[in-house]
Amino acid sequence: MARPRIHDAELRTRLLEAAAESVAQHGVDSLSLRKLAAAQGTSTTAIYSLFGGRAELLVALFAASFSSFGDAQRQVPVTSDPEVDLRELGVAYRHWAMHNPHLYAVMFGGVLGSVDVSEEAQLAAAAMDPLRAAVARAVESGTMSGASVDVISHSFWAIVHGLVSLELAMPTNLDDETRRETFEAGTESVLRGWTRQ
Repeated sequence: MARPRIHDAELRTRLLEAAAESVAQHGVDSLSLRKLAAAQGTSTTAIYSLFGGRAELLVALFAASFSSFGDAQRQVPVTSDPEVDLRELGVAYRHWAMHNPHLYAVMFGGVLGSVDVSEEAQLAAAAMDPLRAAVARAVESGTMSGASVDVISHSFWAIVHGLVSLELAMPTNLDDETRRETFEAGTESVLRGWTRQ
């Protein structure tokens, strides 16, 4: 008697990673469950067992992307200096995106098209909690001022997100050190803009 196939967490992760690469490179319409399953050495039954179907797989992909990103942000140590924390959150943001470009595209690249991820929106908001917390500490301590915590947080995120998105989207012959320095200069500029003089 043949051993039953195991539809476990490891297979689930592999399917999500492969799906992310597929939709990031070729768009959501090109995602075939049959091809995805075959490439991972399993069957479409495994996908239905683990996710429920194609739409559910894509929703799970969105959720997994933001969960992974949020975990990376929450792993940044909280120190007594919120400006140090903000710099490190920016570094962690860039590091995660550079190492997970397909997941980043799922989150921010519009590759999921009209897939309804409204119920998972709280994961996206929660991923930014460490940023908002660091800004709140800076405002409370008086080192940052000039707008609300939400406005300052959004401006910092916009700069970091813009720099990272450009770095991922625009081919360049700049070396790693120069790209890192450019990123750090950008994040420093927005920090200085909100720092109380």
